[in-house]
Amino acid sequence: MAQSSNGAAPLEWVTVKTTLPKPYPAMSDREPIRTERLILRPYAATDLNDFHLLRIQPEVMKWTSQGKPDADLEQTEKVLSNRLPGTDGESAYEFAICWAETGEMIGTGGSHMREGELGWPVIGYMIRSEFWGKGIATELVTAVLKAYWALPREEVELKVEKSTVQGSENEPQPERITAVTLDNNGPSQNVLGKLGFKLVKKWEEEEPSTKVMELLYGYALQTPNA
Repeated sequence: MAQSSNGAAPLEWVTVKTTLPKPYPAMSDREPIRTERLILRPYAATDLNDFHLLRIQPEVMKWTSQGKPDADLEQTEKVLSNRLPGTDGESAYEFAICWAETGEMIGTGGSHMREGELGWPVIGYMIRSEFWGKGIATELVTAVLKAYWALPREEVELKVEKSTVQGSENEPQPERITAVTLDNNGPSQNVLGKLGFKLVKKWEEEEPSTKVMELLYGYALQTPNA
């Protein structure tokens, strides 16, 4: 498949046999994950104000699929309402990221899509900008991955992007988790590199609001249990 001058190429799909987490444990059964500085826990309705502070920072939201800050508290509340226990949020393995010293919510992180842009589950995060540059992204993604790989598994057939496949697509594939960044999001790319993610694909998609073509970088990490 031909590549453009920026390395982008169309997505190509194959079906493989692999494993994935069984349906995630209910939020009510998910124990908080503690790290040196963070507490990762399910979302709560009381997170609204802290969540809004995160989602009105332009420097944070420009890296998201929305691409811009929430217009008001009501918009943030709608987003949060879909991530609470008993909602569609049960189908994701995502957490409110809290600063352990104060308990305040400073971000979000986890696997927010079970079938992402490259077919595999996707991991991502958002952190309030005043907490950037402290190694928090590396700390939280490390913690999420440790918990994620420990979840019970089941065998599945999965349609995935060909660049994520190791060897023949006809052979059982080690499970992977992926991450997607914009081409110019160097800090997130550095975090992924530190954690062993490999750049496997570049492709272009139209940004819905501006209709501008964006260059996306797709990263993949193989299970340590292979």
